[in-house]
Amino acid sequence: MKVMSVLLYPTKTGKLLLLVGLFIFFSPVVLRAQNLFLEKIDICDTASFCMDCGSPRATCAQFTIDQLCDKINRKYMLTEARGSLTFQVLVEPSGFPCVLSYTDITNSPLTADLIRLLNGCIWKPAKVNGKPVSASVNINFKIGNARITGEMQRMDLSELKPPGNPTIYNKNAVYNNPSLKNYEFTTWTKYNSPLPDNIGQACAVDKADVLWYATAKGLTRFDGKTFDPVNEYNSPFNAETAVRDIMIDKENSKWVCIDNTIYKNTDAGWQIYDFKKFLAAGVSHILTSKNGELLFTTKSGLVVVRKDKVVVINKKSMPLLPSSNIYYAFVDSRKRIWIGTSKGSIMIDGDTLPTTFNTFGTPLKNECISGATEDENGNIYFSLVSIDKGAPDDDNEGLAVLRLDGSWTHYNDKNSGLPSNHINSMLYDKFERVLWMGTEKSGLVRFNLNNGWENYHNNNSQMPGFNISQLAQDSKGVLWVTTANGLLRIRKN
Repeated sequence: MKVMSVLLYPTKTGKLLLLVGLFIFFSPVVLRAQNLFLEKIDICDTASFCMDCGSPRATCAQFTIDQLCDKINRKYMLTEARGSLTFQVLVEPSGFPCVLSYTDITNSPLTADLIRLLNGCIWKPAKVNGKPVSASVNINFKIGNARITGEMQRMDLSELKPPGNPTIYNKNAVYNNPSLKNYEFTTWTKYNSPLPDNIGQACAVDKADVLWYATAKGLTRFDGKTFDPVNEYNSPFNAETAVRDIMIDKENSKWVCIDNTIYKNTDAGWQIYDFKKFLAAGVSHILTSKNGELLFTTKSGLVVVRKDKVVVINKKSMPLLPSSNIYYAFVDSRKRIWIGTSKGSIMIDGDTLPTTFNTFGTPLKNECISGATEDENGNIYFSLVSIDKGAPDDDNEGLAVLRLDGSWTHYNDKNSGLPSNHINSMLYDKFERVLWMGTEKSGLVRFNLNNGWENYHNNNSQMPGFNISQLAQDSKGVLWVTTANGLLRIRKN
């Protein structure tokens, strides 16, 4: 397991700076009593305790934590500091606290003061069957806006349990996974890092190779070393805002979708993009093309933004469109727009008549395009969702490939190495010239575009789980994977 550790040290000017270091250690099964963080203190009685267990659970009043923070704020100048520190505190049956482990490997004076103050707080012990027991609790301190604040970080024990077994519908494929040995897997969760939540929803990489990672409980930036939360101190929304989607355009502007509101972030700051003047329906996805167009999918149509020109594509403006309920859109290298709707798919090629597929014998017949990517040879790869949602594993879904010569190939879990037919996300890896696919219940798929299929999940690799929502890749070929069990990085050894 890899753990993000916050480092604090005073500079020559007396100001406090914050860095983040990356260290590796191996931990036992997480549900057992253990020291969670790299830096440990051996003075506590750890003969028997549980992690954040009991009813009620061990508690320190927020007022007490606030008083502790006030003492730190009066003592330290935190003007240029930003980040977080987490402490694991053992609370004995008597209510006596003892810090077990923490994330600051430098053992800075600030950390020493926090340990001293935490060990002096008044706690209420956890109880099991009415009897006080020893239990550990995490306290997280955030540093920003020239202040330190703290709160208890409750552990959802269900998130710490193994995610279970993936669902593999393909009963014929044998996955030897010969490429697995070539990759290093690293996972960050909210329990070993400042990640806001384990359930990832979207991700994107900017031109500086900074990952923007959206979760169900907040947005954060990550440069591979430091987590930089997007919160009320540096954005129009708070730290726990659920972000539906995020996209980075050709100009390196960040587009964020929150509660049907679109925000744009540039070097000049944040601004709200007034979308309602085009369509009343809220945005479901934000997409971009290599040519710089912005594509906003909604239930009332597709909004295409080309520089200062805005075009709305719906049933009113294009009667051949199967439906105004748009799921996905993609612009290929020939500037054709492929649109997936709730009633089928369509392709628009300039001023020519749009091509509908519900009456043609292609893999797109009566299917909705849910994702697309293109290789350097002009071959296009589509993930498909059936418009007649019935069977949990529909053989009409899967992967459709349109080759440059106009021929189609359809792969599903009956005629290929796909473990299941439902694909959540796709990414063409130009470094290895392979196709990566994230599935809902079957893990990550690596396809070498020939006959080589590999399937990685928590039962056969260091994957944290099997539910993958989105994929992104930086300029060095590092693959970032949005999962339901934490943030995953995959890079070549």
